[in-house]
Amino acid sequence: MEENYPRYNSYRRTWEDTIDSVVRKAKRYKLCEIDGVWITQSELDKIAELNSKVLRRLMFTILCLAKLGNLRNEKNNGWVNNDRKEIYTLARINCSVAERNFKIGDLKDLGYLELAKKNGNLSVRVTFIDDESKRVLFISDFRELGYEYLKYCGENFVRCQDCGILIRGNKTGTRKRCSNCEGYTRQDTRTITCVDCGKQFKVPSYNKRTTRCPECYEKYRRKCVAENVRKYKEKTKR
Repeated sequence: MEENYPRYNSYRRTWEDTIDSVVRKAKRYKLCEIDGVWITQSELDKIAELNSKVLRRLMFTILCLAKLGNLRNEKNNGWVNNDRKEIYTLARINCSVAERNFKIGDLKDLGYLELAKKNGNLSVRVTFIDDESKRVLFISDFRELGYEYLKYCGENFVRCQDCGILIRGNKTGTRKRCSNCEGYTRQDTRTITCVDCGKQFKVPSYNKRTTRCPECYEKYRRKCVAENVRKYKEKTKR
């Protein structure tokens, strides 16, 4: 955090509390390690039967999420609880809220999905998962599931050589990085000595104002607050 988030030291106490809270909660659960999911020939053939490219991409995305859920929980039985907006973002499909529901309804009418019976529950269950069929496609990155399917179908996609995310390639084949990695410049740091305790610590190179380490700054801030309160009380007494 110190090396990558320039304002970390300014809010160090808050961040430490947040991180400690996350660590405490994490200890309640067993670590779930999943390398990825296999998509089988039977499942890909079933998706290919859809007469809409958009529906095929959407169904592939939901299938990947369902199989991931099955690995995380053996009782999941193909259910997907992700928010509809998140699903469409992963599938790289832009449409209105109404159209999202219509497309899910189309997949349900065609027998690809089952809807939850409880009103207000938008979860869906994939009905054609077939883990016994021949394994064909391994999905280990869930950030761009729509692109993963398009790449499988032969479209021009490459992986960013820095972060590994799937991106559209260009005609010349020269694109190597995603837009985030192309514009990212790592912030250099410099070491300074605290004016109060003499401890050395790092700050971003552009930070020219910090003179105290986080611990001493917290003490200094409290002292200033106490002094301001004292002055205010004296002023109000007059």
